[in-house]
Amino acid sequence: MTTDTTGVDRALGAIGTTFRLTRLYPPTHPAVQEALRQVGEALPPLAAVGTVEWKVGATGLHWHGQQLLPRNTQIAELAGLLYARGVRTLTLNPGMTAEHVLALFQVATGTAAPDAQTLGRITLTLGRRSAARLERVRPPTPAEGVPALAEPAPGVVPAAAAPLATAADALLAAKRPSTAFRPDALPPDVEAARAVAAVRAATAPEEQRGAVERLAAVAPRLLGLREVTTSADAIAALDQLLPEARDPALLAAIDAAALALADRTLVERMVRRLGEAHVPAEQRESLVTAVGALASLSMGLVLDAFLAAPVEQRAPFRAAVRKAADRALEVLQGKLADKNPEVVAAAAEFVGLTGSPQAVTLLVPLLRHASEFAREAALVGLAEAGGREIARPAMPCLKDESVAVRAAAARTIAAAGDPASSTVLIRRVEQEPDEGVQAELLRAIGQLGAKEALETLARFAEPGGMMHRRSATVRAAAVEGLHHIARPEARGLLELYSKDKEPAVRKAAEAALK
Repeated sequence: MTTDTTGVDRALGAIGTTFRLTRLYPPTHPAVQEALRQVGEALPPLAAVGTVEWKVGATGLHWHGQQLLPRNTQIAELAGLLYARGVRTLTLNPGMTAEHVLALFQVATGTAAPDAQTLGRITLTLGRRSAARLERVRPPTPAEGVPALAEPAPGVVPAAAAPLATAADALLAAKRPSTAFRPDALPPDVEAARAVAAVRAATAPEEQRGAVERLAAVAPRLLGLREVTTSADAIAALDQLLPEARDPALLAAIDAAALALADRTLVERMVRRLGEAHVPAEQRESLVTAVGALASLSMGLVLDAFLAAPVEQRAPFRAAVRKAADRALEVLQGKLADKNPEVVAAAAEFVGLTGSPQAVTLLVPLLRHASEFAREAALVGLAEAGGREIARPAMPCLKDESVAVRAAAARTIAAAGDPASSTVLIRRVEQEPDEGVQAELLRAIGQLGAKEALETLARFAEPGGMMHRRSATVRAAAVEGLHHIARPEARGLLELYSKDKEPAVRKAAEAALK
Protein backbone atom coordinates (compact mmCIF):
# COMPACT_ATOMS: atom_id res chain seq x y z
CA MET A 1 0.00 0.00 0.00
CA THR A 2 1.35 3.41 -0.97
CA THR A 3 1.87 5.83 1.91
CA ASP A 4 0.72 9.46 1.57
CA THR A 5 3.93 11.48 1.84
CA THR A 6 2.57 14.95 0.99
CA GLY A 7 3.45 16.60 4.32
CA VAL A 8 6.75 14.75 4.53
CA ASP A 9 7.69 15.73 0.97
CA ARG A 10 6.95 19.38 1.69
CA ALA A 11 9.20 19.41 4.76
CA LEU A 12 11.88 17.43 2.97
CA GLY A 13 11.80 19.80 0.00
CA ALA A 14 12.43 22.76 2.32
CA ILE A 15 15.26 20.85 4.00
CA GLY A 16 16.85 20.09 0.62
CA THR A 17 16.73 23.72 -0.48
CA THR A 18 18.25 24.84 2.81
CA PHE A 19 21.00 22.22 2.52
CA ARG A 20 22.02 23.55 -0.90
CA LEU A 21 22.13 27.12 0.40
CA THR A 22 24.28 26.15 3.39
CA ARG A 23 26.84 24.75 0.94
CA LEU A 24 27.06 28.17 -0.71
CA TYR A 25 26.63 30.66 2.15
CA PRO A 26 27.36 30.91 5.89
CA PRO A 27 24.48 30.26 8.33
CA THR A 28 24.10 34.02 8.95
CA HIS A 29 23.42 34.78 5.29
CA PRO A 30 19.87 36.16 4.70
CA ALA A 31 19.09 33.45 2.13
CA VAL A 32 19.99 30.72 4.61
CA GLN A 33 18.01 32.41 7.39
CA GLU A 34 14.94 32.66 5.16
CA ALA A 35 15.30 29.01 4.14
CA LEU A 36 15.56 27.96 7.79
CA ARG A 37 12.40 29.93 8.53
CA GLN A 38 10.61 27.99 5.79
CA VAL A 39 11.91 24.73 7.25
CA GLY A 40 10.46 25.74 10.60
CA GLU A 41 7.07 26.37 8.98
CA ALA A 42 7.17 22.97 7.25
CA LEU A 43 8.02 20.95 10.38
CA PRO A 44 4.64 20.99 12.24
CA PRO A 45 2.90 18.78 9.59
CA LEU A 46 5.86 16.41 9.85
CA ALA A 47 5.57 16.36 13.66
CA ALA A 48 1.88 15.49 13.30
CA VAL A 49 2.91 12.20 11.68
CA GLY A 50 4.76 11.27 14.87
CA THR A 51 8.19 9.70 15.03
CA VAL A 52 9.39 8.84 11.53
CA GLU A 53 12.30 6.62 10.65
CA TRP A 54 13.93 6.96 7.23
CA LYS A 55 16.43 4.55 5.74
CA VAL A 56 19.48 6.34 4.39
CA GLY A 57 20.70 5.01 1.04
CA ALA A 58 23.57 6.04 -1.19
CA THR A 59 21.17 7.86 -3.53
CA GLY A 60 18.29 8.95 -1.33
CA LEU A 61 16.01 8.53 1.67
CA HIS A 62 13.43 5.71 1.93
CA TRP A 63 10.27 5.37 4.01
CA HIS A 64 7.87 2.41 3.99
CA GLY A 65 9.55 1.06 0.85
CA GLN A 66 9.18 4.36 -1.05
CA GLN A 67 11.99 6.71 -2.02
CA LEU A 68 11.22 10.22 -0.82
CA LEU A 69 11.51 12.94 -3.48
CA PRO A 70 13.45 10.71 -5.90
CA ARG A 71 14.11 13.58 -8.32
CA ASN A 72 15.35 16.07 -5.74
CA THR A 73 19.12 16.34 -6.26
CA GLN A 74 19.66 18.22 -2.97
CA ILE A 75 18.09 15.40 -0.93
CA ALA A 76 20.06 12.83 -2.93
CA GLU A 77 23.28 14.71 -2.18
CA LEU A 78 22.45 15.02 1.53
CA ALA A 79 21.61 11.30 1.75
CA GLY A 80 24.79 10.36 -0.09
CA LEU A 81 26.97 12.35 2.30
CA LEU A 82 25.23 10.88 5.33
CA TYR A 83 25.62 7.39 3.87
CA ALA A 84 29.32 8.00 3.32
CA ARG A 85 29.59 9.00 7.00
CA GLY A 86 28.13 5.62 7.93
CA VAL A 87 24.59 6.79 8.74
CA ARG A 88 22.02 4.15 7.79
CA THR A 89 18.91 5.30 9.64
CA LEU A 90 17.58 8.78 10.28
CA THR A 91 14.94 9.10 13.03
CA LEU A 92 12.99 12.35 13.39
CA ASN A 93 11.07 12.91 16.62
CA PRO A 94 8.31 15.45 17.30
CA GLY A 95 9.72 18.71 18.62
CA MET A 96 12.48 18.89 16.02
CA THR A 97 13.52 22.46 15.09
CA ALA A 98 15.32 24.11 12.20
CA GLU A 99 18.49 24.31 14.34
CA HIS A 100 18.45 20.51 14.66
CA VAL A 101 18.25 20.27 10.85
CA LEU A 102 21.26 22.59 10.59
CA ALA A 103 23.17 20.23 12.88
CA LEU A 104 22.22 17.35 10.56
CA PHE A 105 23.89 19.21 7.70
CA GLN A 106 27.02 19.56 9.82
CA VAL A 107 27.12 15.80 10.31
CA ALA A 108 26.75 15.27 6.56
CA THR A 109 29.66 17.60 5.81
CA GLY A 110 31.86 16.14 8.54
CA THR A 111 31.93 19.16 10.88
CA ALA A 112 29.91 17.43 13.61
CA ALA A 113 29.83 13.90 15.04
CA PRO A 114 26.85 11.60 14.35
CA ASP A 115 26.02 11.68 18.07
CA ALA A 116 26.40 15.44 18.53
CA GLN A 117 24.19 17.00 21.21
CA THR A 118 23.14 19.72 18.73
CA LEU A 119 21.11 17.14 16.77
CA GLY A 120 18.45 17.44 19.47
CA ARG A 121 15.36 15.49 18.39
CA ILE A 122 17.18 13.85 15.45
CA THR A 123 18.74 10.44 16.03
CA LEU A 124 21.27 8.89 13.64
CA THR A 125 21.98 5.16 13.60
CA LEU A 126 25.25 3.94 12.11
CA GLY A 127 25.92 0.73 10.23
CA ARG A 128 28.23 -1.75 12.00
CA ARG A 129 31.18 -1.52 9.60
CA SER A 130 30.84 2.25 9.29
CA ALA A 131 30.68 2.62 13.05
CA ALA A 132 33.97 0.73 13.28
CA ARG A 133 35.61 3.04 10.75
CA LEU A 134 34.35 6.16 12.47
CA GLU A 135 35.49 4.86 15.86
CA ARG A 136 38.89 4.08 14.45
CA VAL A 137 39.55 7.62 13.30
CA ARG A 138 39.07 8.80 16.90
CA PRO A 139 42.18 7.75 18.88
CA PRO A 140 41.46 6.62 22.48
CA THR A 141 42.20 9.13 25.19
CA PRO A 142 44.61 8.19 28.02
CA ALA A 143 41.66 7.84 30.36
CA GLU A 144 40.13 5.26 28.03
CA GLY A 145 43.32 3.11 27.93
CA VAL A 146 42.58 -0.23 26.28
CA PRO A 147 44.25 -3.29 27.96
CA ALA A 148 46.48 -5.12 25.53
CA LEU A 149 44.91 -8.54 26.29
CA ALA A 150 41.35 -7.34 26.71
CA GLU A 151 38.65 -8.42 24.32
CA PRO A 152 37.83 -5.64 21.89
CA ALA A 153 34.70 -3.71 22.57
CA PRO A 154 31.76 -4.33 20.20
CA GLY A 155 32.25 -2.40 16.97
CA VAL A 156 35.98 -1.72 17.59
CA VAL A 157 38.46 -3.32 15.20
CA PRO A 158 41.47 -4.96 16.92
CA ALA A 159 44.84 -3.40 16.12
CA ALA A 160 46.05 -6.54 14.32
CA ALA A 161 43.02 -6.50 12.07
CA ALA A 162 43.31 -2.81 11.21
CA PRO A 163 45.34 -3.31 7.99
CA LEU A 164 42.81 -5.84 6.72
CA ALA A 165 39.88 -3.59 7.64
CA THR A 166 41.57 -0.63 5.96
CA ALA A 167 42.07 -2.65 2.77
CA ALA A 168 38.44 -3.76 2.82
CA ASP A 169 37.31 -0.19 3.37
CA ALA A 170 39.44 0.98 0.45
CA LEU A 171 37.91 -1.70 -1.78
CA LEU A 172 34.42 -0.71 -0.65
CA ALA A 173 35.13 2.95 -1.39
CA ALA A 174 36.49 2.02 -4.83
CA LYS A 175 33.18 0.31 -5.62
CA ARG A 176 31.21 3.38 -4.53
CA PRO A 177 33.17 6.42 -5.80
CA SER A 178 30.08 8.58 -6.00
CA THR A 179 29.30 8.24 -2.31
CA ALA A 180 32.80 8.42 -0.83
CA PHE A 181 33.04 11.28 1.62
CA ARG A 182 35.81 13.72 0.77
CA PRO A 183 36.02 16.50 3.37
CA ASP A 184 38.60 18.35 1.26
CA ALA A 185 36.42 18.53 -1.87
CA LEU A 186 33.28 20.50 -2.69
CA PRO A 187 30.49 19.34 -5.01
CA PRO A 188 31.25 20.52 -8.59
CA ASP A 189 28.27 22.90 -8.74
CA VAL A 190 29.25 24.54 -5.45
CA GLU A 191 32.89 24.79 -6.52
CA ALA A 192 31.81 26.23 -9.86
CA ALA A 193 29.49 28.75 -8.17
CA ARG A 194 32.35 29.96 -6.01
CA ALA A 195 34.64 30.17 -9.04
CA VAL A 196 32.00 32.22 -10.88
CA ALA A 197 31.73 34.58 -7.91
CA ALA A 198 35.54 34.88 -7.90
CA VAL A 199 35.60 35.68 -11.63
CA ARG A 200 33.06 38.46 -11.14
CA ALA A 201 34.79 39.87 -8.05
CA ALA A 202 38.37 39.76 -9.34
CA THR A 203 39.96 42.99 -10.60
CA ALA A 204 43.67 42.35 -11.22
CA PRO A 205 44.60 40.25 -14.30
CA GLU A 206 46.45 37.64 -12.22
CA GLU A 207 43.51 37.28 -9.87
CA GLN A 208 41.10 37.05 -12.79
CA ARG A 209 43.23 34.42 -14.54
CA GLY A 210 43.40 32.30 -11.37
CA ALA A 211 39.62 32.39 -10.98
CA VAL A 212 39.07 31.51 -14.65
CA GLU A 213 41.50 28.60 -14.45
CA ARG A 214 39.66 27.23 -11.40
CA LEU A 215 36.43 27.46 -13.36
CA ALA A 216 37.98 25.64 -16.32
CA ALA A 217 39.26 22.90 -14.02
CA VAL A 218 35.82 22.14 -12.60
CA ALA A 219 34.00 22.45 -15.98
CA PRO A 220 34.16 18.73 -16.95
CA ARG A 221 32.63 17.64 -13.63
CA LEU A 222 30.05 20.42 -13.85
CA LEU A 223 28.96 19.22 -17.30
CA GLY A 224 28.63 15.72 -15.87
CA LEU A 225 26.00 17.00 -13.43
CA ARG A 226 23.85 18.32 -16.32
CA GLU A 227 23.47 21.50 -14.23
CA VAL A 228 22.07 24.20 -16.53
CA THR A 229 21.84 27.17 -14.15
CA THR A 230 25.38 27.07 -12.78
CA SER A 231 26.83 26.36 -16.24
CA ALA A 232 24.95 29.33 -17.69
CA ASP A 233 26.23 31.55 -14.87
CA ALA A 234 29.78 30.40 -15.62
CA ILE A 235 29.52 31.15 -19.35
CA ALA A 236 27.87 34.52 -18.63
CA ALA A 237 30.67 35.46 -16.21
CA LEU A 238 33.31 34.65 -18.85
CA ASP A 239 31.43 36.63 -21.49
CA GLN A 240 31.19 39.68 -19.22
CA LEU A 241 34.90 39.49 -18.41
CA LEU A 242 36.02 39.16 -22.04
CA PRO A 243 35.55 42.80 -23.22
CA GLU A 244 37.80 44.21 -20.49
CA ALA A 245 40.48 41.49 -20.73
CA ARG A 246 43.75 42.71 -22.22
CA ASP A 247 46.34 40.37 -20.73
CA PRO A 248 47.24 37.58 -23.26
CA ALA A 249 47.44 34.97 -20.51
CA LEU A 250 43.98 35.95 -19.24
CA LEU A 251 42.52 35.83 -22.76
CA ALA A 252 43.99 32.35 -23.24
CA ALA A 253 42.49 31.21 -19.93
CA ILE A 254 39.06 32.56 -20.92
CA ASP A 255 39.27 30.72 -24.27
CA ALA A 256 40.20 27.48 -22.50
CA ALA A 257 37.36 27.79 -19.98
CA ALA A 258 34.82 28.67 -22.69
CA LEU A 259 35.96 25.70 -24.77
CA ALA A 260 35.57 23.41 -21.75
CA LEU A 261 31.97 24.60 -21.29
CA ALA A 262 31.05 24.67 -25.00
CA ASP A 263 29.19 21.38 -24.95
CA ARG A 264 26.38 20.93 -27.48
CA THR A 265 24.24 18.90 -25.08
CA LEU A 266 24.51 21.68 -22.50
CA VAL A 267 23.59 24.29 -25.12
CA GLU A 268 20.50 22.27 -26.08
CA ARG A 269 19.39 22.19 -22.45
CA MET A 270 20.01 25.94 -22.04
CA VAL A 271 17.97 26.79 -25.14
CA ARG A 272 15.16 24.50 -23.96
CA ARG A 273 15.22 26.13 -20.51
CA LEU A 274 15.27 29.59 -22.09
CA GLY A 275 11.92 28.88 -23.73
CA GLU A 276 10.18 27.71 -20.57
CA ALA A 277 7.46 30.00 -19.27
CA HIS A 278 8.26 30.34 -15.56
CA VAL A 279 12.01 30.98 -15.32
CA PRO A 280 13.21 33.41 -12.59
CA ALA A 281 14.37 36.74 -14.04
CA GLU A 282 17.95 36.43 -12.78
CA GLN A 283 18.30 32.90 -14.17
CA ARG A 284 16.80 33.95 -17.51
CA GLU A 285 19.32 36.79 -17.79
CA SER A 286 22.21 34.33 -17.34
CA LEU A 287 20.67 31.98 -19.90
CA VAL A 288 20.27 34.80 -22.43
CA THR A 289 23.90 35.82 -21.99
CA ALA A 290 25.20 32.25 -22.14
CA VAL A 291 23.18 31.30 -25.21
CA GLY A 292 24.27 34.49 -26.94
CA ALA A 293 27.91 33.91 -26.03
CA LEU A 294 27.84 30.43 -27.61
CA ALA A 295 26.16 31.69 -30.78
CA SER A 296 28.09 29.44 -33.13
CA LEU A 297 26.55 26.42 -31.36
CA SER A 298 23.23 27.89 -30.25
CA MET A 299 21.79 29.98 -33.09
CA GLY A 300 20.44 27.07 -35.12
CA LEU A 301 18.80 25.68 -31.99
CA VAL A 302 17.45 29.11 -31.04
CA LEU A 303 15.93 29.51 -34.51
CA ASP A 304 14.16 26.14 -34.28
CA ALA A 305 12.93 26.84 -30.75
CA PHE A 306 11.72 30.31 -31.80
CA LEU A 307 9.60 28.84 -34.60
CA ALA A 308 8.15 26.18 -32.30
CA ALA A 309 7.35 28.55 -29.41
CA PRO A 310 4.03 30.40 -28.97
CA VAL A 311 4.22 34.05 -30.00
CA GLU A 312 3.97 35.26 -26.40
CA GLN A 313 7.01 33.18 -25.36
CA ARG A 314 9.44 34.30 -28.07
CA ALA A 315 10.93 37.35 -26.34
CA PRO A 316 13.79 35.46 -24.58
CA PHE A 317 15.00 34.07 -27.91
CA ARG A 318 15.08 37.56 -29.42
CA ALA A 319 17.03 38.76 -26.36
CA ALA A 320 19.61 35.99 -26.88
CA VAL A 321 20.11 37.05 -30.52
CA ARG A 322 20.60 40.67 -29.46
CA LYS A 323 23.18 39.51 -26.92
CA ALA A 324 24.95 37.39 -29.55
CA ALA A 325 25.20 40.38 -31.95
CA ASP A 326 27.74 39.79 -34.75
CA ARG A 327 28.58 36.33 -33.41
CA ALA A 328 25.21 35.06 -34.66
CA LEU A 329 25.57 36.42 -38.18
CA GLU A 330 27.51 33.55 -39.76
CA VAL A 331 24.90 30.94 -38.79
CA LEU A 332 21.95 33.18 -39.67
CA GLN A 333 23.35 34.16 -43.04
CA GLY A 334 23.17 30.52 -44.15
CA LYS A 335 19.54 30.29 -42.99
CA LEU A 336 18.49 33.19 -45.25
CA ALA A 337 18.77 30.84 -48.25
CA ASP A 338 16.69 28.06 -46.66
CA LYS A 339 13.92 26.49 -48.75
CA ASN A 340 11.42 26.89 -45.93
CA PRO A 341 9.97 30.45 -46.00
CA GLU A 342 9.27 30.34 -42.25
CA VAL A 343 12.95 29.64 -41.54
CA VAL A 344 13.96 32.48 -43.87
CA ALA A 345 11.51 34.84 -42.14
CA ALA A 346 12.78 34.01 -38.64
CA ALA A 347 16.41 34.31 -39.78
CA ALA A 348 15.67 37.68 -41.39
CA GLU A 349 14.19 39.05 -38.17
CA PHE A 350 17.18 37.69 -36.22
CA VAL A 351 19.67 39.31 -38.62
CA GLY A 352 18.11 42.68 -37.83
CA LEU A 353 18.26 41.95 -34.11
CA THR A 354 22.04 41.43 -34.25
CA GLY A 355 22.50 45.16 -34.96
CA SER A 356 25.31 44.27 -37.36
CA PRO A 357 26.36 46.83 -40.02
CA GLN A 358 25.94 43.99 -42.55
CA ALA A 359 22.26 43.51 -41.69
CA VAL A 360 20.90 45.98 -44.25
CA THR A 361 22.99 44.49 -47.07
CA LEU A 362 21.76 40.98 -46.21
CA LEU A 363 18.08 41.92 -45.81
CA VAL A 364 17.40 44.20 -48.77
CA PRO A 365 17.46 41.34 -51.36
CA LEU A 366 14.77 39.56 -49.32
CA LEU A 367 12.31 42.38 -50.03
CA ARG A 368 11.79 40.65 -53.41
CA HIS A 369 11.39 37.17 -51.91
CA ALA A 370 8.52 35.05 -53.24
CA SER A 371 7.09 34.56 -49.74
CA GLU A 372 5.22 37.43 -48.14
CA PHE A 373 6.35 36.13 -44.73
CA ALA A 374 9.98 36.57 -45.75
CA ARG A 375 9.34 40.04 -47.18
CA GLU A 376 7.52 41.15 -44.02
CA ALA A 377 10.25 39.72 -41.78
CA ALA A 378 12.95 41.43 -43.83
CA LEU A 379 11.21 44.76 -43.20
CA VAL A 380 10.95 43.95 -39.50
CA GLY A 381 14.66 43.16 -39.50
CA LEU A 382 15.47 46.44 -41.28
CA ALA A 383 13.44 48.34 -38.68
CA GLU A 384 15.46 46.63 -35.94
CA ALA A 385 18.72 47.46 -37.70
CA GLY A 386 17.71 51.15 -38.02
CA GLY A 387 19.43 53.97 -39.86
CA ARG A 388 18.13 56.40 -42.46
CA GLU A 389 19.38 54.21 -45.30
CA ILE A 390 16.60 51.67 -44.66
CA ALA A 391 13.81 54.04 -45.81
CA ARG A 392 14.56 54.05 -49.54
CA PRO A 393 14.56 50.26 -50.10
CA ALA A 394 11.37 49.96 -48.00
CA MET A 395 9.35 52.47 -50.04
CA PRO A 396 8.49 50.17 -52.99
CA CYS A 397 6.98 47.76 -50.46
CA LEU A 398 4.23 50.33 -49.75
CA LYS A 399 2.62 49.00 -52.95
CA ASP A 400 3.15 45.30 -52.17
CA GLU A 401 0.22 42.96 -52.80
CA SER A 402 0.33 41.82 -49.16
CA VAL A 403 -1.42 43.93 -46.54
CA ALA A 404 1.04 42.76 -43.87
CA VAL A 405 4.04 43.75 -46.00
CA ARG A 406 2.60 47.23 -46.69
CA ALA A 407 1.97 47.79 -42.96
CA ALA A 408 5.50 46.61 -42.13
CA ALA A 409 6.92 48.95 -44.77
CA ALA A 410 5.21 51.92 -43.10
CA ARG A 411 6.68 50.96 -39.73
CA THR A 412 10.14 50.52 -41.23
CA ILE A 413 10.08 53.94 -42.89
CA ALA A 414 9.01 55.45 -39.57
CA ALA A 415 11.90 53.68 -37.83
CA ALA A 416 14.33 55.23 -40.32
CA GLY A 417 13.43 58.64 -38.88
CA ASP A 418 13.88 60.71 -42.06
CA PRO A 419 11.19 63.47 -42.23
CA ALA A 420 11.78 63.73 -45.99
CA SER A 421 10.04 60.37 -46.35
CA SER A 422 6.76 61.94 -45.21
CA THR A 423 5.97 63.12 -48.75
CA VAL A 424 5.76 59.53 -50.00
CA LEU A 425 3.70 58.42 -46.98
CA ILE A 426 1.20 61.28 -47.27
CA ARG A 427 0.68 60.54 -50.96
CA ARG A 428 0.27 56.86 -50.25
CA VAL A 429 -2.22 57.24 -47.36
CA GLU A 430 -4.69 58.84 -49.78
CA GLN A 431 -4.47 55.83 -52.11
CA GLU A 432 -4.31 52.99 -49.56
CA PRO A 433 -7.52 50.88 -49.60
CA ASP A 434 -6.90 48.94 -46.37
CA GLU A 435 -7.81 50.68 -43.11
CA GLY A 436 -5.16 48.85 -41.07
CA VAL A 437 -2.39 49.96 -43.43
CA GLN A 438 -3.83 53.48 -43.45
CA ALA A 439 -3.56 53.51 -39.67
CA GLU A 440 0.13 52.46 -39.83
CA LEU A 441 0.84 55.15 -42.42
CA LEU A 442 -0.76 57.83 -40.24
CA ARG A 443 1.24 56.75 -37.20
CA ALA A 444 4.41 56.86 -39.31
CA ILE A 445 3.57 60.34 -40.60
CA GLY A 446 3.15 61.54 -37.03
CA GLN A 447 6.42 59.94 -35.87
CA LEU A 448 8.42 61.58 -38.67
CA GLY A 449 6.92 64.96 -37.73
CA ALA A 450 7.32 66.83 -41.01
CA LYS A 451 5.74 70.29 -41.39
CA GLU A 452 2.95 69.01 -43.63
CA ALA A 453 2.06 66.20 -41.20
CA LEU A 454 -0.34 68.28 -39.04
CA GLU A 455 -2.72 69.03 -41.90
CA THR A 456 -2.93 65.38 -43.01
CA LEU A 457 -3.40 64.03 -39.48
CA ALA A 458 -6.03 66.65 -38.62
CA ARG A 459 -8.01 65.72 -41.72
CA PHE A 460 -7.95 61.98 -41.03
CA ALA A 461 -8.85 62.54 -37.36
CA GLU A 462 -12.16 64.10 -38.39
CA PRO A 463 -15.22 61.83 -38.33
CA GLY A 464 -16.13 62.67 -41.95
CA GLY A 465 -19.55 63.13 -43.53
CA MET A 466 -22.54 60.80 -43.70
CA MET A 467 -21.47 59.33 -47.04
CA HIS A 468 -17.76 59.02 -46.24
CA ARG A 469 -17.56 58.41 -42.53
CA ARG A 470 -14.10 57.40 -41.35
CA SER A 471 -13.58 54.34 -39.18
CA ALA A 472 -12.59 54.63 -35.54
CA THR A 473 -9.35 52.70 -36.31
CA VAL A 474 -8.15 55.32 -38.82
CA ARG A 475 -9.24 58.27 -36.68
CA ALA A 476 -7.56 56.88 -33.53
CA ALA A 477 -4.32 56.32 -35.49
CA ALA A 478 -4.39 59.93 -36.71
CA VAL A 479 -4.90 61.12 -33.13
CA GLU A 480 -1.94 58.97 -32.03
CA GLY A 481 0.13 60.63 -34.75
CA LEU A 482 -0.80 64.08 -33.44
CA HIS A 483 0.92 63.18 -30.17
CA HIS A 484 4.31 63.55 -31.92
CA ILE A 485 3.57 67.01 -33.35
CA ALA A 486 5.00 69.64 -31.00
CA ARG A 487 2.65 72.52 -31.98
CA PRO A 488 -0.18 74.25 -30.07
CA GLU A 489 -2.67 73.35 -32.81
CA ALA A 490 -1.97 69.65 -32.29
CA ARG A 491 -2.48 70.05 -28.54
CA GLY A 492 -5.82 71.75 -29.14
CA LEU A 493 -6.99 68.93 -31.40
CA LEU A 494 -6.05 66.35 -28.80
CA GLU A 495 -8.08 68.18 -26.14
CA LEU A 496 -11.03 68.30 -28.55
CA TYR A 497 -10.91 64.58 -29.35
CA SER A 498 -10.50 63.64 -25.68
CA LYS A 499 -14.28 64.26 -25.51
CA ASP A 500 -15.10 62.38 -28.73
CA LYS A 501 -18.06 59.98 -28.86
CA GLU A 502 -15.89 57.14 -30.27
CA PRO A 503 -14.24 55.30 -27.31
CA ALA A 504 -11.13 54.38 -29.35
CA VAL A 505 -10.60 57.98 -30.45
CA ARG A 506 -11.23 59.32 -26.96
CA LYS A 507 -8.77 56.88 -25.37
CA ALA A 508 -6.09 57.69 -27.96
CA ALA A 509 -6.45 61.42 -27.25
CA GLU A 510 -6.40 60.94 -23.48
CA ALA A 511 -3.25 58.82 -23.71
CA ALA A 512 -1.57 61.40 -25.94
CA LEU A 513 -2.32 64.22 -23.49
CA LYS A 514 -0.57 62.46 -20.58
